[in-house]
Amino acid sequence: MKPLHPFVVGLTGNLGSGKSTVGKISESLGAQIIDADHIVRGLLVSDVGLAEEVASAFGAEVMTNGWPDRRALAEIVFRDTEALSQLEKLIFPRVGQEIKARLSRPCHAVVTVIEAIKIVEGPTCDLLDALWIVEATVQLQVDRAVSLRGMRKDDVLHRLSSQSSPDDKASQFKARWPHRAVSRIDNTSTLDDLHAQVVRVWDATLASAAQRDEVL
Repeated sequence: MKPLHPFVVGLTGNLGSGKSTVGKISESLGAQIIDADHIVRGLLVSDVGLAEEVASAFGAEVMTNGWPDRRALAEIVFRDTEALSQLEKLIFPRVGQEIKARLSRPCHAVVTVIEAIKIVEGPTCDLLDALWIVEATVQLQVDRAVSLRGMRKDDVLHRLSSQSSPDDKASQFKARWPHRAVSRIDNTSTLDDLHAQVVRVWDATLASAAQRDEVL
């Protein structure tokens, strides 16, 4: 009998770690992907209430044609931890609501992967059955963000400084869910090596999902 809800994996990793690449590989293996960043982008151009709250909190200078300007917001929040926290308080509940709505929809996938940098700190950590953390050296992360996303090095470093380390992500998740699996994926080698790691983690995750469903 098909389980009533999918096995939910949180996929995290900081800027330039290769988190999205791992997401694409897991999707090719059969996962349903929920990308929190895509949800945020959508909210910033569609949620009138959020737009009004952002304008009230950060001023007209972060608005363009009545909607929050992501670049203008980034210039502020990634250089000011209090401003980032304020923005997250506005966005996180809405993202959590949308993710929960998507999880409630019928889905043929056994595993759903929620992709988010702050999945552990965010509103849906309690929904996770397991956590995958993608890791790379800071130098690699900076190089990738500069070359692949056209970002300035100082902007990358500011963003990375606002993101918890892989060790912190793992320890926070384990503190909340000591018996749930944390898989750490090293993305410092080749794409083939990364793919092989994801396949191993995927197989282990399917086994965990099957074990959970036997209990339910």
